[in-house]
Amino acid sequence: MPIEEALMEFAGIDIPKEEIEKGVPFVSFVVKEGEDAVFMEPLPLSMADGTLKGRTEAGSEVLYRVDYLRGGSEKFAAGILMVGERPEKFLELLEHNISSGNGKADAAGLYGYLEVHLTLCALERLALCEISLMEKEEAGSPDYREADSSYYREVLSYVEAGRRCLNDSISGFSLPPFPQRSVFMAEWYRSRKGKQ
Repeated sequence: MPIEEALMEFAGIDIPKEEIEKGVPFVSFVVKEGEDAVFMEPLPLSMADGTLKGRTEAGSEVLYRVDYLRGGSEKFAAGILMVGERPEKFLELLEHNISSGNGKADAAGLYGYLEVHLTLCALERLALCEISLMEKEEAGSPDYREADSSYYREVLSYVEAGRRCLNDSISGFSLPPFPQRSVFMAEWYRSRKGKQ
């Protein structure tokens, strides 16, 4: 598509309010290809992170836009990335551009914020996978499955609290303490023993 058309799509992005309120940033791209460009629809960060890999050529420019919450308000920021010799995921490419001194890469200073959000997304995926696994009888004894599911529900609560901390802060953030598995499990079995 012509670059002008891709940029119009890019500028007119409207993420539904209910999606933004889930707390995960959305990322969209315009990849320049000679005289034309490709517009990539907004996706949640965890999905968008891998969309550039293998779809860009060395030396090409990528315009990105992040729609996110900051201080409890909807915001967006944009940057321009230069693609290197090897294909990279979005955050890898962003980090490489920042360390290379590309001042247009992260003018809003979002890298750390996005990195933590991506980690929370990975924790959420892991917890949901573990909870699903614990629904199967072959995953262990009923007590073990219940304890493990309880722990990963606690991890999901941590993810939600972490997102609130990131999205409600105006600058800087501190996450709540991560639920340590050994401490959680010991307390879970101790409270269970006390009820019997």
